[in-house]
Amino acid sequence: MSVDDSAVDWSLKLAQPSFRQWFGEALDQSIAQAIPLSPDVQTPLIPERPQAVLDYVAEPDAVRALPMLLLAGCLALSAVVSLTLGLRAAQSPAFGLSELHLAVVAGSAAWVLFVIWALQLLGLHYQDVQSSALVVSFATVAGLLFWHGPGLALALFFLTGLILLAYWIYVRKLLPDLPAIDQPMQWLAMRLVRDGEPLVRARVLRVWDEASQWVIARIELVAEYSRFSRAVLASGLVIPAMASTDPRHPVVLTGLSLAALLLLDRLRSALPVEGKEDDAAVEVQAKPLTLRGDVQFESVVYRRHAGDRPLFDGLNFDCAEDSLVRVSAAEGAGLSTLKHLLTRRVNPERGVVRIGGMDVARLEPAALALSVVMLDHPRDVDARTVGDWLFIDPAIQSSTLEAHLDALSASHWIEALFGRLQAPIGALQATAGPFGMHRMKLARALARPGQILWFDQWLLGLDPTARNYVIRMVLERPGTRFVVDHDGLLAEQATIHWELSGV
Repeated sequence: MSVDDSAVDWSLKLAQPSFRQWFGEALDQSIAQAIPLSPDVQTPLIPERPQAVLDYVAEPDAVRALPMLLLAGCLALSAVVSLTLGLRAAQSPAFGLSELHLAVVAGSAAWVLFVIWALQLLGLHYQDVQSSALVVSFATVAGLLFWHGPGLALALFFLTGLILLAYWIYVRKLLPDLPAIDQPMQWLAMRLVRDGEPLVRARVLRVWDEASQWVIARIELVAEYSRFSRAVLASGLVIPAMASTDPRHPVVLTGLSLAALLLLDRLRSALPVEGKEDDAAVEVQAKPLTLRGDVQFESVVYRRHAGDRPLFDGLNFDCAEDSLVRVSAAEGAGLSTLKHLLTRRVNPERGVVRIGGMDVARLEPAALALSVVMLDHPRDVDARTVGDWLFIDPAIQSSTLEAHLDALSASHWIEALFGRLQAPIGALQATAGPFGMHRMKLARALARPGQILWFDQWLLGLDPTARNYVIRMVLERPGTRFVVDHDGLLAEQATIHWELSGV
């Protein structure tokens, strides 16, 4: 498509999910209109009217309605009754001799097919319709089977209990104890965006190996549950075989037992096999806390993996409120872990971390992450437009943010976009590049209120003027401020110097 990518750092570009989304949309548009992409991918050709996420016509989400659930249950009950009548008509000695019996069997099959079609149609617009219908159908078939053949029903209940027990052990007990799959991938994407490929290359294989082992473990657990439950269902085929030998109702019992096994298989497939609740959904509901006061690390012991040498062994640190803490450390000394201990993304093996005398272990991690001002925001992945991303914290004042953007020479990237704040965030990232986005992150962080601040990797792409402005804003800002300073820029202004030794 006539793209000159010789000067593009694709490891940085493709690590940004919004850029991948923009690039895919731009490529589709280029193919559809038979025009080449812009040769300068770092400042791509923005169309006259970029399509934002709000422009897409999305299907309405399915809702849960009690009348629809009752209707689904009634339809499922009528289908089972119709099936039973059809089986009785087929079992009658007059079947094949009387047109009435043939009509009953045909009508029964037609009604069952109609109910299945109606339930699928309702399931497109209402939640839990099909699952409710399956439960009602299985309960009704099991009840009829128990009425006609108690022994067959008890065998069916035994199979159901085995499947539920396997589901509880494999999916509800063992699967949630495994680490989340996306944790190492999120860490790797963050380091690629922040540091670039060369500084991360040595850690990529280790992180990828951990992620692959977690993925394999999750797949094996789900596969083992699937294998066991299918084996149980296969052994359940002996039930219709036994039913066919019944001297009184062979056709009815065989049909009901086959229907029960089919419904049991559908119920087994409908059971969720997700190990953990989505963390993003929890973070959306969290609200920032009002944090201020002294920050203390008391005898903190932390190790990355069990059996490893402790990264922090009896770490003690205490700073008063309104302190400017200059943090410095060697590579691998645990600066990121220190920040994660403060925001409770990781928990210490022993020891306590306190903010204002309050143990952070008593605070909700999502709310704590929203309360500490950092360059990245926990809800960045939810932003769709430039305005959503800039004003992701509702407490940000427009005038304050605009002043910081102008001082850091970052406003022109927004002004160049069609629609400005309404433009997709991917268009801004592709236009400004990683260094431009870093300046806007600095402006957004400086505009956020909060008494606890943590800045690391804040010097990327800053000229002396912008660097001096950020330093001045940090010095004038109230509250407790942690600034990672490897270059000694805050050596004279800092009130506390905190230097971590390497492992």
